[in-house]
Amino acid sequence: MRIQFRRVTTALFIFVSTFALVAVSAASFAQTAPGQKPAAKPVRSIPYVSIAGDDGKQRHYETNAIPLLFNRACFGWRMYLGGPNRVVSLKEVLTTSQPAEQVIAGPETEVSADKTRATTRMFETVQDGVLQRSWCIIPGDPPGTYTYDITIDGESRGEFVFCAIEVPDQNPNTDPRDLNCPNKFNAVEYRRPNGGKAS
Repeated sequence: MRIQFRRVTTALFIFVSTFALVAVSAASFAQTAPGQKPAAKPVRSIPYVSIAGDDGKQRHYETNAIPLLFNRACFGWRMYLGGPNRVVSLKEVLTTSQPAEQVIAGPETEVSADKTRATTRMFETVQDGVLQRSWCIIPGDPPGTYTYDITIDGESRGEFVFCAIEVPDQNPNTDPRDLNCPNKFNAVEYRRPNGGKAS
C-alpha cells in the first residue's frame, strides 16, 4: 500500500465538490419557486475508490469494494465534520486481514511488524467542513478486509470497512460496483460526545 499524493486527493475533493454542487444547484433550481431560498443537500461521509484508466483519467466511485489494480486503484474515506476551515490532529489506523508484502509511507506512519496495520498520526486541514485521506494499491497488497479507524482531536470519529478483491486480468476498466463484496457500504460513524451523530 502507498499513501496517495495530496494533489490526487485534492482533485478527487474538487471533483466530488463540483459534482455535488452541480447536483445541488440543478435540484434546487428545479424545485425552488422564485423568492424561496433553496435547501442545501446534506454532505455525507463516504468510502470511495478511484481508478486511473489507460487514458490517464481518474474514475471515482462511492463504494467500499476495492479492485486490487496495482498502481491504478486508490481507496479512502471522506468525513464531513462541518465547522470552519481548521487544522486537526488525526490518527488513522488502517488494518488489513492479511499481511501486505510492503507498505510505502512517510515518517508519520508506523507499520506493525506483521504488516497488517499502519498507524498514521499527523495534523490535517479540514477544508469546507471535509477531511479525507486515501491509500493506493501496489503489488503485494492482499485481498480481504481493510478497515480504517479514524480518531480526530483524541475522539473516535468513525470506521470505514472495505473489501479488497483480486482482479486477475488487471483490467483498468473494472467497475468496483460490480464486484462481489460481502460488506458493501459497511461504513459507520461513532456518535459525537454531545449525543449527535456525525453525518
